[in-house]
Amino acid sequence: MITTTSPTIVHYPSAASSTEMAADSAPPLSRSRRNIGEPARYWPQNSTIKIAMYDYDMDDEYVLAVKKAASEWLPHINLKFEFVSGEEGDVRITQNMNNAGGGSSAIGTEALDKSPASPTMSLPRDHKHPRFEYVVMHEFGHMLGAHHAHQHPDANIPWNMGKVYEGYNRIAGMDRQAVQNNVLPLARSDQYDFTPYDGDSVMHYEISPKLTHGDWGQSETWSLSDGDIAWAKKAYPKAVPATS
Repeated sequence: MITTTSPTIVHYPSAASSTEMAADSAPPLSRSRRNIGEPARYWPQNSTIKIAMYDYDMDDEYVLAVKKAASEWLPHINLKFEFVSGEEGDVRITQNMNNAGGGSSAIGTEALDKSPASPTMSLPRDHKHPRFEYVVMHEFGHMLGAHHAHQHPDANIPWNMGKVYEGYNRIAGMDRQAVQNNVLPLARSDQYDFTPYDGDSVMHYEISPKLTHGDWGQSETWSLSDGDIAWAKKAYPKAVPATS
């Protein structure tokens, strides 16, 4: 049953904001490996997710670039992606018209709670930009049910709260609620599957030392980390081949 409840949309900063925030990045801290998932929002196991690209031809360069980046998750999960042209799909992708380098996505099956007339994911317009593949992987991680790795309660990021809200508003256009939803730590809750904090995750924002105490900084990782892969395999485990 489809309801009209608005899903949680998770945003990703633009390329311009990433460059600005990274200007004085300090070396990242040592990291553990894994991620944050929301099991209640995982897709049915071994299912096929229909992904609508609106009026694009499936051979269009933009569609091929999205498919290439999204497919980085496929070797590690038991789901399949079916990309189609048109407006009917479990996931509906549009280009981000307000922020050329940013993206957003509903978390997992929250996409099914959104009006069928509305997109559930937005992606950058420039598929040739160096960060395009990274942002696609990040948003597809949300689509699979992952939350931001930097919001792990054990991340212990020393945020300078006097600068966080203004900083993310200036560089990414986030209001206070968006910063709380997308940047600051999640509450410990049985709602989430917390595995060890993973600073290498593709689901981790770049963190500018300008927004933290003690010059704490974190760079982006433009590929799936070992922790991302471990989370994906745990969330959507593939069948173990039978032995003779």
